[in-house]
Amino acid sequence: MARLAPALLLASLAAACGGHQPTSPSPTPPAPSPARAELTFAGDPESTEGATWTLRGEVDGGFVDLQGILLKPTGPGPFPAVVLSHGNSGRAATFGATVGHEMRTWGLVCVATNYTHAGGVPIGAPGSAGEPGASAANVARAHATLSVLARLGYVDLRRVAAHGHSMGAFVTTAFAAAYPDEIRAASHTSGGARPDRLAIIGAAPSDAVVASMRTPYQWHHGEADPIVPLLMDELLDVALARSGAPHEGHVYPGEDHDIAQHPEVLERVRAWYRAHGVL
Repeated sequence: MARLAPALLLASLAAACGGHQPTSPSPTPPAPSPARAELTFAGDPESTEGATWTLRGEVDGGFVDLQGILLKPTGPGPFPAVVLSHGNSGRAATFGATVGHEMRTWGLVCVATNYTHAGGVPIGAPGSAGEPGASAANVARAHATLSVLARLGYVDLRRVAAHGHSMGAFVTTAFAAAYPDEIRAASHTSGGARPDRLAIIGAAPSDAVVASMRTPYQWHHGEADPIVPLLMDELLDVALARSGAPHEGHVYPGEDHDIAQHPEVLERVRAWYRAHGVL
């Protein structure tokens, strides 16, 4: 594999900002408190389009004003679930309409919210457009989706996964590291980590964030990705090895950034979830 010179690597990183054995079921994790937040739905989560939702009020001791999408398999459940995190300038509905539709066929309830790096939708709260990727605001948004799942009555909260793409991959890594008792397994496409000293690419999680990872983690990256360099997932892999979390990574020769719907990627993610007790 060709390697870039150190100066080019640094420039690329800055530009990027724009088999295991099955585990036994764990105790039901503590759900985030939804007591003071109003949750509303529009549409049918079992329909092709799914349902939209809004969550406004206090969650986890802070104010949230969020919109998202919910996709549900047919039947009463209980079902496992996955928190989906969209990329830069994307939105919850778009990611749900692609990767979410596939994952629903696996038997997963799919929930997604709009992040601070969303495009064409209200920014909401917490956070601002200046806090993209793995910011504290977006981790709080991802965690707030668990309060949505907790109210549904048909989700097994012991079997919740997290999955993201690109800027949403950065969110997924930080989210899974912050809440290892609530996320059973995690995966992403086209993401990675940054050295602690490179604060210039703060949208990506740092080595220090990954150091606390206990959630089984799987990553996927196109070898020819011009947006998020493969180096970033290679750095993540090193950090995951240091953390001791079960992990594996897959590189796709000749592929670029847009591998979120690659059949081999999805097949491997599904196998990862099976191996770690989500499915």
